[in-house]
Formats: sequence, structure tokens, C-alpha cells
Amino acid sequence: MAETVAGARTNRREYLFVFLALAALTVLELTVIRLPGIGRGSMIAALVVLAISKATLIGLFFMHLRYETRILKLTVLIPLLAPPSYALALIADATWRLMR
Repeated sequence: MAETVAGARTNRREYLFVFLALAALTVLELTVIRLPGIGRGSMIAALVVLAISKATLIGLFFMHLRYETRILKLTVLIPLLAPPSYALALIADATWRLMR
């Protein structure tokens, strides 16, 4: 085991577990795409949840955010929330304009 800059210990077994989890999530994504009879909306929702799960694992373990302070985690999270917020505002605006 080696010391990281933040003082937390890294563990190869932990990285291997995360790698295997990412591989399993990727296989699950491919399975969802090929499932017969699943609705388009359900498929998109499942794929978005799987993508967010994979991004979270990558951020926490490979970008070492797991060992950082809360304020540093928020400096990464807040900009990631801006595009979905903007998209929801645009969708709401377009809906309002269509209903006028």
C-alpha cells in the first residue's frame, strides 16, 4: 500500500473492485439496450442512471474525491448540476410557449 497526497491509503484490491464494478455496469448497459420489449423511456432512464453510477465511481475512486473535503467535492458537483438545470429551464420555457 502506498500513501497518497491526501494521506489516505490506496489499495490495489479496491481499484480492482471498482474496475470490475465498472465492467459490470457496462455489461448491464449493453444488456438494457438489447432487451426486447422495454419501452424507450424506461431504457433511457435506466441508461442515465447507469451512466451517473459509473461517473460517480470514477470521480470517487480514480479522481480521488472520496478522500477529499466536502467543499472540494462541492466544487466538482455544483458545475455538474448546471447543465441539467439549464435543460429543465429550457424545457419548461418551450412547454410554456407551446401552451400559450
